[in-house]
This record gives sequence, structure tokens and C-alpha cells, in this order.
Amino acid sequence: MGVMKSAAGTRLLRETGSALRLGLNQAVRRNLRGVWVRGDLPASGPVVWMSNHHSWWDFFVAASALKAMGRRSGVLMEAANMGNRELFRGAGVLGTDELRRTTHAFRTHSVLVVFPEGELFPAGPLRPIRPGAEWIANRSGAQLAVVATRVVLRGQQAPEAYLDILGNDTRAHPESAPPPDAGALLREGLAHLDDELQNSDPNVPLPGFVKVVSGVRSWQERLNKHGLLG
Repeated sequence: MGVMKSAAGTRLLRETGSALRLGLNQAVRRNLRGVWVRGDLPASGPVVWMSNHHSWWDFFVAASALKAMGRRSGVLMEAANMGNRELFRGAGVLGTDELRRTTHAFRTHSVLVVFPEGELFPAGPLRPIRPGAEWIANRSGAQLAVVATRVVLRGQQAPEAYLDILGNDTRAHPESAPPPDAGALLREGLAHLDDELQNSDPNVPLPGFVKVVSGVRSWQERLNKHGLLG
């Protein structure tokens, strides 16, 4: 009886974790104006998503964008910040103290989101990073996707999320130049994205990005739709 109760409890925790994943996706849609992506992610196979972590929304917008791309995602989290393991695993969370499990996690999570800065920092330049993302990619045979991420409040009522999948970025590094390491690529890509945000029209999405997740419209957009603002 105790075994049955334990099994039922574990199943309930996993189902609750799955419900949390759906709830987080809805939170993105109901609180942000949208999620925009530039660049390509491998269409199949395991991927380590290596990104800066300067906003509470960072994993949620990554997971929401990946869901829109038809990819299942998980995230690596500091073990000290994890509560109930089964509940967190159901939501796609793996602890930093379970790297052996993590290297096999792509059986269920095709894209693993890793924040190599190790913790949440205020928006700004990339902080010193740890080698975990590259280590996991090399150990598991996964491809490494370097992604500059910004969730910003611009000219509309709700914040906007921009995910720049850099990959082998040729904008700053032509084919004749040696490819930069992942940390350098992320640092330069993030600086480039910040420059675009600072020098663009805040009332329209950044050019070159594709909206993959639609969110809430601002009052300004709603009134414009009905011709009430002139």
C-alpha cells in the first residue's frame, strides 16, 4: 500500500510539473507583448541553449519559443534553489548536482537551457561565466546554441522578449577569421543586441527578428486598431 501511495504521489508531482510548464507558457502570452527570434536552431537532435541570465523571464521565454518551434525544453538550475525534485523535474528542471543525469536528459528534454553566469544578474554586459554549458554539450554530444537574450520594456505597454540565436555568427566574424569561443560569442552578441535596442524605433519590433509567440496588445495598439488615436 505504501509503495502504491508513493507511486501515486510521484505521478501526481510529475503531472503537476507538466501543468506548471503549461502555466508558464500562458504567463508569457498574458504578460509580454511577444517573443521574437533571430537565427536558426537545429531542427532535430539534442541542443544545449547557452544564454545570459539578466531577467526573471529568461527561461520562460526560451521555453515558450522552443515550444512554438516544436522542441521540448528543460533547464539547469542551482541545486540549492530546487525544492521538491520530482515536482521540479516534471517542470523540466535539473539540478547542477545531477550532471550525470543531465548528460542523459536529452532522452526527454531535447533542448537544455543553461545560464553559464550561474545566477540572475541585472541587465548589462555578460558577467564571468562557467564552462558548464560547453562541458554538457561535449559530454552528451549535443549541439551548442549561443543565444543572446533581452526582455525589455520599450514603446508599448508590455515588455518584449528578443532571442538572438547566434550560432556561427558571421556578422562580426567572417569565414576567414577563427571562430570565437562560446563565451566571447555570447558577450559580443549581447552587446550587439543591446546596441540595436538602443538605436531602434521603440514603437516597432526590431528588424530581422520573427515573432514566434504572440502576447498581449497594448491599449495604444487596441485603440489604433479602431481608429481612435487619429
